[in-house]
Amino acid sequence: MTASAKQAAKKIIEDSRFREARADNDTVRLWENYREQALLWRALALLQIPSTLIALVFALVMWINRETILNVPAKPLPGQYSASEIPDAEFISVATDWINLVATYQPMVAKQQFEEAARWLVEPVLSRFKTEMLEQEVETIKNTMRSQVYYIDPTQTTLERDEEGNVIVTTIGERLKIIAGKSVPANITQFRITMTTQPRNKLNEYGIVITNVETTVTNLKNF
Repeated sequence: MTASAKQAAKKIIEDSRFREARADNDTVRLWENYREQALLWRALALLQIPSTLIALVFALVMWINRETILNVPAKPLPGQYSASEIPDAEFISVATDWINLVATYQPMVAKQQFEEAARWLVEPVLSRFKTEMLEQEVETIKNTMRSQVYYIDPTQTTLERDEEGNVIVTTIGERLKIIAGKSVPANITQFRITMTTQPRNKLNEYGIVITNVETTVTNLKNF
C-alpha cells in the first residue's frame, strides 16, 4: 500500500471517530434534559403531598369549628295600613269570603260559620250580628232544618271609597233556600259591606274589618 493510500485511510478513520463522539455527546445531553425534567416533576409531586395534607387539615379544622350566623331583623311591631294603601282586590276578597260564610250554609255547620264571620266584625255591627244571627237565626235554622245557597254575580260587584277612608263593596246575587227538603223561590239579594282597617296581626294580614252590613232582598226582612 502506498503512502498516499495510508494517509487517506487514516483520515477516514479519524473522521469516523469524530462523528461518533459527537453523537455520543448529543445522546448524553438529551438524556440529561430528560433527567432534569424528571427531577422537576418529582420535586413538584413531593411538594404537592405536604400542601395537600395541610389543605385537608385546614378544611377539617374549619368544618369542625364551623358556626352559622344569621342576621335576623327584629320582629316588626304591629302596624296599621290605611285603606288607601290596600288594593281593591283585597277588600273584594274579604267581602266575598264573609258573605259566603253567612249566606251559604247547612244546618249542621251554620253556627260555626257565623262564629267565624263574627271575627271579622267590629262595632257597631258586631252586637247586632250576635243578637240577630248567632242567637235568633241559628235557632231558626236548626228548627226548620234550613239550608241556603247564595250565588254571587261577579259582573255586578262594585267597590267605592268614601271620604272617611271606608271601603264599601256591593254584591248582587241569587239566594236559594231549602227548608225541610223543599226549595223556596229564589230571591235576588244585595249585600253592601262597609270596611275599614285596624292594626294588623298574624290572622289578618291587612287588618281589614267590617263595620256595617246591609242587605236588600225581595221578600225577606232586611238583616
